[in-house]
Amino acid sequence: MKRKLISAVLVTVMAAGMITGCSGKNSSIKNNVKTLEKEELKVSNAQLSSPDYEFEKEYAYGDFNAHSKADAERQDGIDTFEDKDIVFQDISYDQLIQLLGQEGNYLIQLSGSWCHNSRAMSPYVNAYAKEYGIDTIYSYDFNVDNGDDGSMFVRMSNEKTTLGTKYNYMYGEFVSRYLTNLDDWIAYPSDHDTALSYTNAEGKEVTVGRLQQPIIFLYNKDNQTDYSGKGNTSGKCPIMYAFEEMVDRDSKGLYVKETDDEGNPVLDKEGNQVRKYVTDEYTARLKQMFEFIKTNNIQFSKYTKETYIRDTFNSYGTEVFGSDEQINIYPITYRQLEWLLDEKGNSLVLIGGSGNEKTRAIIGQINQYAVKNNVRVYMYDPQIDGGITVDKWGYTQTTSICEENSPIAKMYTGLIDRHLTNLTEAKTTEDGYALIQEPYFFAYNKDAKDEDGFAAPITASVELPYTTDSEKRYYIGKEKNMEACNSQIETVFESYAQNVGIELEK
Repeated sequence: MKRKLISAVLVTVMAAGMITGCSGKNSSIKNNVKTLEKEELKVSNAQLSSPDYEFEKEYAYGDFNAHSKADAERQDGIDTFEDKDIVFQDISYDQLIQLLGQEGNYLIQLSGSWCHNSRAMSPYVNAYAKEYGIDTIYSYDFNVDNGDDGSMFVRMSNEKTTLGTKYNYMYGEFVSRYLTNLDDWIAYPSDHDTALSYTNAEGKEVTVGRLQQPIIFLYNKDNQTDYSGKGNTSGKCPIMYAFEEMVDRDSKGLYVKETDDEGNPVLDKEGNQVRKYVTDEYTARLKQMFEFIKTNNIQFSKYTKETYIRDTFNSYGTEVFGSDEQINIYPITYRQLEWLLDEKGNSLVLIGGSGNEKTRAIIGQINQYAVKNNVRVYMYDPQIDGGITVDKWGYTQTTSICEENSPIAKMYTGLIDRHLTNLTEAKTTEDGYALIQEPYFFAYNKDAKDEDGFAAPITASVELPYTTDSEKRYYIGKEKNMEACNSQIETVFESYAQNVGIELEK
């Protein structure tokens, strides 16, 4: 697939260094790497990229609780989670699609920290999961930027005008291809007035059921038995059980807002809508799902992020990762990336994905350095679908936040405004934003400052232009290009090692 990327033009000095077969110590390469000396940094040396750092638990605890406390009017400032013993694992869209194609049983929750209903349900789901011996629930959010305004919520019907509606086929294909019995489990099935319509890759309008977030469901792609009681005789019932109920939560428990018989709000003396507490009834219905799992002796399979990385990078015709190879590349979602970049400490981040050929060319080299030095590299794929809808399903609209004139470029500029404040590249947008080329690899500490005392959270960075195309200048198979690539990668690892006080093994 050819895409016009938002990319920095490689500076002449860098190109010259590679053409002449520069060594790992070539000064022209060093000049291209944006780096700060250790003595210039006044930062914490926490290793956020340590493989021992329990990222998923830290993220869920920190992000959900921050949103809960900010929503004092609705939630009285309570926490979502009381501790970090949390079973949720956040996954991206392409991870979700890969998961749905695996054999076995999986619990999947569609929810997000921005959503007050999700924050109400999640602690009870988490508690029941632990009570019933379930250690992983996969979590995906169709609000792809986790924004409080919901403008990037892609579960929207064609008649809507929000930005997320442009990508509603991501939701539509998810249902059409995988959740074929969704109608049996939700309040708004495909024959309801509020069902969702989207236009598929062939230009045809398709109508599917509109689920509500949050929803949790038990999934097995090969299940043929209907457990819904709706009389489904199709023999294709991948959703074995689902729970979809909307409630809120405050310091007194779970509640819904009272309405009269005509649907009008019932108000108290102060003019506030009366809260009806339903904790016992709600949790009893939720518990039925876990009792179903226990009664039917459902055993769960695992689809780890390491397995996903191996599967997705190897799916383009060339083996990038061997079957037994250790993988220290850790995929994260947009909301996780934003949370990570706001944490104290040092991290290594790669912006790139399997759908990008240049990322496939160098990901193995980065992983080798990461494994050798026992560190983790977080990978964020700027294609919000991982490239699936274009590469695999025939859609043509860009799904990259790092592409010129992309409808969702605001997600990219938002990262710069809020986090990557010292990003400087050779090309800029009309609005003055630095434009990166994917893959972009950097070391990060939000509290780092430059020698003049200004914020400089990116402590080292490289753009890696290498390719597996033997006809191109930066073919990774050429020895001089491989040496240059390794030199650049090493410089970023060196910055991280200096900042956390460890010795880098080269």
